[in-house]
Amino acid sequence: MYEKVPEYNNGAEAYDKSRFFSICGKHLDYMHKRIIRSLLSSSGRIILETGVGTGRFSVWLSEKGFEVVGIDISKEMLKQAKRKIQISNVLLNLVLGDVHFLPFKKGIFGNCICINVVNHIPEINQFLKEVKYVIDPKGSFIVNFPNIQSLYLPVYIIINLIKRALFKEIYSRWFIPTEIRFLISSAGFIIKEIKGCAIATPLPFGDKLVKVIQRVNFSIENSRLKLISGSLFYKVHLAPRARD
Repeated sequence: MYEKVPEYNNGAEAYDKSRFFSICGKHLDYMHKRIIRSLLSSSGRIILETGVGTGRFSVWLSEKGFEVVGIDISKEMLKQAKRKIQISNVLLNLVLGDVHFLPFKKGIFGNCICINVVNHIPEINQFLKEVKYVIDPKGSFIVNFPNIQSLYLPVYIIINLIKRALFKEIYSRWFIPTEIRFLISSAGFIIKEIKGCAIATPLPFGDKLVKVIQRVNFSIENSRLKLISGSLFYKVHLAPRARD
Protein backbone atom coordinates (compact mmCIF):
# COMPACT_ATOMS: atom_id res chain seq x y z
CA MET A 1 0.00 0.00 0.00
CA TYR A 2 1.04 3.63 -0.44
CA GLU A 3 2.86 5.07 2.51
CA LYS A 4 1.13 7.80 4.53
CA VAL A 5 -2.35 7.29 3.05
CA PRO A 6 -3.85 9.66 5.70
CA GLU A 7 -1.91 12.51 4.07
CA TYR A 8 -3.84 11.95 0.84
CA ASN A 9 -7.15 11.74 2.71
CA ASN A 10 -6.55 14.84 4.82
CA GLY A 11 -5.59 16.97 1.85
CA ALA A 12 -8.30 15.78 -0.54
CA GLU A 13 -10.83 18.57 -0.11
CA ALA A 14 -8.30 21.35 -0.70
CA TYR A 15 -6.22 19.50 -3.30
CA ASP A 16 -7.51 21.13 -6.48
CA LYS A 17 -7.90 24.60 -4.98
CA SER A 18 -4.37 24.62 -3.59
CA ARG A 19 -2.84 23.55 -6.91
CA PHE A 20 -4.94 24.49 -9.90
CA PHE A 21 -6.93 27.63 -9.08
CA SER A 22 -4.03 30.09 -9.38
CA ILE A 23 -3.01 31.45 -12.79
CA CYS A 24 0.07 29.20 -12.78
CA GLY A 25 -2.00 26.22 -11.66
CA LYS A 26 -4.56 26.81 -14.40
CA HIS A 27 -1.80 26.94 -17.00
CA LEU A 28 -0.29 23.71 -15.66
CA ASP A 29 -3.69 22.01 -15.80
CA TYR A 30 -4.11 23.22 -19.38
CA MET A 31 -0.69 21.92 -20.39
CA HIS A 32 -1.27 18.53 -18.80
CA LYS A 33 -4.56 18.10 -20.64
CA ARG A 34 -3.13 19.43 -23.89
CA ILE A 35 -0.29 16.89 -23.77
CA ILE A 36 -2.50 13.97 -22.72
CA ARG A 37 -5.01 14.64 -25.48
CA SER A 38 -2.25 14.84 -28.09
CA LEU A 39 -0.81 11.50 -26.96
CA LEU A 40 -4.07 9.58 -26.60
CA SER A 41 -5.27 7.60 -29.56
CA SER A 42 -8.74 8.41 -30.84
CA SER A 43 -9.78 4.84 -30.16
CA GLY A 44 -12.94 4.34 -28.13
CA ARG A 45 -11.32 1.65 -25.99
CA ILE A 46 -11.61 1.94 -22.21
CA ILE A 47 -9.04 4.15 -20.45
CA LEU A 48 -7.67 3.32 -17.01
CA GLU A 49 -6.39 6.17 -14.86
CA THR A 50 -4.10 4.94 -12.11
CA GLY A 51 -4.04 7.36 -9.21
CA VAL A 52 -7.24 9.09 -10.31
CA GLY A 53 -7.26 11.37 -7.26
CA THR A 54 -9.98 14.01 -7.48
CA GLY A 55 -10.84 13.03 -11.04
CA ARG A 56 -9.15 15.99 -12.73
CA PHE A 57 -8.35 13.98 -15.85
CA SER A 58 -10.93 11.19 -15.76
CA VAL A 59 -13.93 13.51 -15.57
CA TRP A 60 -12.48 15.64 -18.37
CA LEU A 61 -11.86 12.59 -20.57
CA SER A 62 -15.37 11.32 -19.86
CA GLU A 63 -16.72 14.67 -21.02
CA LYS A 64 -14.72 14.15 -24.22
CA GLY A 65 -16.55 10.88 -24.84
CA PHE A 66 -14.03 8.37 -23.51
CA GLU A 67 -15.05 5.46 -21.30
CA VAL A 68 -12.89 5.73 -18.20
CA VAL A 69 -12.15 3.70 -15.08
CA GLY A 70 -10.23 5.37 -12.26
CA ILE A 71 -8.46 3.73 -9.33
CA ASP A 72 -7.07 5.37 -6.21
CA ILE A 73 -6.09 4.32 -2.70
CA SER A 74 -7.61 7.38 -0.99
CA LYS A 75 -11.30 7.26 -0.06
CA GLU A 76 -11.42 11.02 0.41
CA MET A 77 -9.87 11.70 -2.99
CA LEU A 78 -12.49 9.45 -4.58
CA LYS A 79 -15.23 11.37 -2.74
CA GLN A 80 -14.02 14.55 -4.46
CA ALA A 81 -14.03 12.73 -7.80
CA LYS A 82 -17.60 11.54 -7.21
CA ARG A 83 -18.70 15.14 -6.60
CA LYS A 84 -17.22 16.16 -9.94
CA ILE A 85 -18.98 13.26 -11.63
CA GLN A 86 -22.32 14.39 -10.23
CA ILE A 87 -21.75 17.98 -11.34
CA SER A 88 -20.58 16.98 -14.83
CA ASN A 89 -23.22 14.24 -15.16
CA VAL A 90 -20.80 11.79 -16.80
CA LEU A 91 -20.41 8.03 -16.55
CA LEU A 92 -17.18 7.17 -14.79
CA ASN A 93 -16.32 4.07 -12.78
CA LEU A 94 -14.21 4.58 -9.66
CA VAL A 95 -12.38 1.83 -7.81
CA LEU A 96 -10.78 1.99 -4.36
CA GLY A 97 -7.51 0.10 -4.61
CA ASP A 98 -3.73 0.01 -4.64
CA VAL A 99 -2.01 0.53 -8.01
CA HIS A 100 0.62 -2.00 -6.98
CA PHE A 101 -2.11 -4.64 -7.40
CA LEU A 102 -4.58 -3.66 -10.14
CA PRO A 103 -7.81 -5.69 -9.77
CA PHE A 104 -8.61 -6.00 -13.47
CA LYS A 105 -8.60 -8.65 -16.18
CA LYS A 106 -5.69 -9.06 -18.56
CA GLY A 107 -5.65 -6.74 -21.58
CA ILE A 108 -8.95 -5.06 -20.75
CA PHE A 109 -7.83 -1.43 -21.25
CA GLY A 110 -6.93 0.20 -24.54
CA ASN A 111 -5.07 3.02 -22.80
CA CYS A 112 -3.75 3.76 -19.34
CA ILE A 113 -2.72 7.14 -17.96
CA CYS A 114 -0.76 7.96 -14.81
CA ILE A 115 -0.12 11.67 -14.22
CA ASN A 116 1.75 13.20 -11.27
CA VAL A 117 1.59 9.87 -9.46
CA VAL A 118 4.51 7.60 -10.38
CA ASN A 119 7.00 9.52 -8.22
CA HIS A 120 4.84 8.71 -5.19
CA ILE A 121 4.76 4.96 -5.90
CA PRO A 122 7.37 3.12 -3.79
CA GLU A 123 7.52 -0.03 -5.93
CA ILE A 124 7.57 1.33 -9.47
CA ASN A 125 8.62 -1.95 -11.08
CA GLN A 126 5.64 -3.74 -9.53
CA PHE A 127 3.31 -0.98 -10.71
CA LEU A 128 4.64 -1.13 -14.28
CA LYS A 129 4.23 -4.90 -14.24
CA GLU A 130 0.57 -4.45 -13.29
CA VAL A 131 0.00 -1.88 -16.05
CA LYS A 132 1.56 -4.22 -18.59
CA TYR A 133 -0.87 -6.94 -17.55
CA VAL A 134 -4.10 -4.90 -17.79
CA ILE A 135 -3.54 -3.01 -21.06
CA ASP A 136 -4.28 -4.42 -24.49
CA PRO A 137 -1.15 -5.69 -26.33
CA LYS A 138 -1.69 -2.92 -28.88
CA GLY A 139 -2.66 -0.32 -26.30
CA SER A 140 -0.66 2.60 -24.94
CA PHE A 141 0.46 3.85 -21.55
CA ILE A 142 0.89 7.58 -20.92
CA VAL A 143 2.89 8.50 -17.84
CA ASN A 144 4.86 11.51 -16.66
CA PHE A 145 7.99 11.66 -14.54
CA PRO A 146 9.45 14.68 -12.68
CA ASN A 147 12.82 15.40 -14.25
CA ILE A 148 15.91 16.03 -12.13
CA GLN A 149 17.69 17.29 -15.25
CA SER A 150 15.90 20.65 -15.06
CA LEU A 151 15.86 23.98 -13.23
CA TYR A 152 14.33 22.17 -10.25
CA LEU A 153 17.60 20.29 -9.64
CA PRO A 154 18.38 21.71 -6.13
CA VAL A 155 14.85 20.89 -4.91
CA TYR A 156 14.91 17.42 -6.46
CA ILE A 157 18.20 16.57 -4.78
CA ILE A 158 16.67 17.36 -1.40
CA ILE A 159 13.55 15.33 -2.18
CA ASN A 160 15.60 12.31 -3.22
CA LEU A 161 17.70 12.55 -0.07
CA ILE A 162 14.75 12.69 2.31
CA LYS A 163 12.56 10.43 0.10
CA ARG A 164 9.42 12.46 0.61
CA ALA A 165 7.71 15.54 -0.78
CA LEU A 166 8.72 18.86 0.74
CA PHE A 167 6.59 19.81 3.76
CA LYS A 168 4.43 16.68 3.36
CA GLU A 169 4.56 13.18 4.75
CA ILE A 170 4.27 11.58 1.30
CA TYR A 171 6.85 9.31 -0.31
CA SER A 172 8.45 10.97 -3.33
CA ARG A 173 11.42 10.67 -5.63
CA TRP A 174 12.57 12.20 -8.93
CA PHE A 175 14.28 10.81 -12.00
CA ILE A 176 16.81 11.49 -14.74
CA PRO A 177 15.87 10.63 -18.37
CA THR A 178 18.32 7.71 -18.61
CA GLU A 179 16.79 6.15 -15.50
CA ILE A 180 13.28 6.64 -16.88
CA ARG A 181 14.25 4.88 -20.11
CA PHE A 182 15.72 1.99 -18.14
CA LEU A 183 12.59 1.60 -16.01
CA ILE A 184 10.36 1.64 -19.08
CA SER A 185 12.41 -0.81 -21.13
CA SER A 186 12.98 -3.16 -18.17
CA ALA A 187 9.22 -3.38 -17.69
CA GLY A 188 8.74 -4.51 -21.30
CA PHE A 189 7.66 -1.23 -22.88
CA ILE A 190 9.07 0.77 -25.78
CA ILE A 191 8.92 4.55 -25.97
CA LYS A 192 6.87 5.94 -28.85
CA GLU A 193 6.78 9.64 -28.02
CA ILE A 194 8.09 12.11 -25.43
CA LYS A 195 6.75 15.57 -24.62
CA GLY A 196 7.98 18.12 -22.12
CA CYS A 197 6.21 20.46 -19.72
CA ALA A 198 8.49 23.21 -18.42
CA ILE A 199 6.99 23.38 -14.94
CA ALA A 200 6.47 20.34 -12.75
CA THR A 201 4.35 21.94 -10.03
CA PRO A 202 2.27 25.12 -9.73
CA LEU A 203 4.25 27.90 -8.11
CA PRO A 204 3.16 31.41 -7.01
CA PHE A 205 4.31 33.14 -10.20
CA GLY A 206 2.86 36.50 -11.22
CA ASP A 207 0.78 36.97 -14.38
CA LYS A 208 3.65 38.27 -16.49
CA LEU A 209 5.98 35.42 -15.55
CA VAL A 210 3.27 32.85 -16.25
CA LYS A 211 2.85 34.29 -19.75
CA VAL A 212 6.58 33.78 -20.30
CA ILE A 213 6.28 30.21 -19.00
CA GLN A 214 3.40 29.60 -21.42
CA ARG A 215 5.54 30.65 -24.38
CA VAL A 216 8.41 28.50 -23.13
CA ASN A 217 6.09 25.51 -22.73
CA PHE A 218 4.75 25.77 -26.25
CA SER A 219 8.22 26.14 -27.75
CA ILE A 220 9.95 23.26 -25.92
CA GLU A 221 7.07 20.75 -25.73
CA ASN A 222 8.29 18.91 -28.83
CA SER A 223 11.82 20.26 -29.24
CA ARG A 224 15.12 18.83 -28.07
CA LEU A 225 14.92 21.16 -25.08
CA LYS A 226 12.03 19.10 -23.71
CA LEU A 227 14.62 16.87 -21.99
CA ILE A 228 15.32 19.68 -19.51
CA SER A 229 11.63 20.18 -18.76
CA GLY A 230 10.47 19.89 -15.17
CA SER A 231 8.10 17.11 -16.21
CA LEU A 232 8.51 14.56 -19.01
CA PHE A 233 5.50 12.80 -20.55
CA TYR A 234 6.03 9.41 -22.17
CA LYS A 235 3.73 7.48 -24.47
CA VAL A 236 4.84 3.85 -24.43
CA HIS A 237 3.64 0.60 -26.01
CA LEU A 238 4.27 -2.98 -25.07
CA ALA A 239 7.40 -4.31 -26.72
CA PRO A 240 6.64 -7.18 -29.16
CA ARG A 241 8.45 -9.65 -26.92
CA ALA A 242 6.26 -8.62 -23.97
CA ARG A 243 2.89 -9.09 -25.68
CA ASP A 244 2.60 -12.80 -25.16
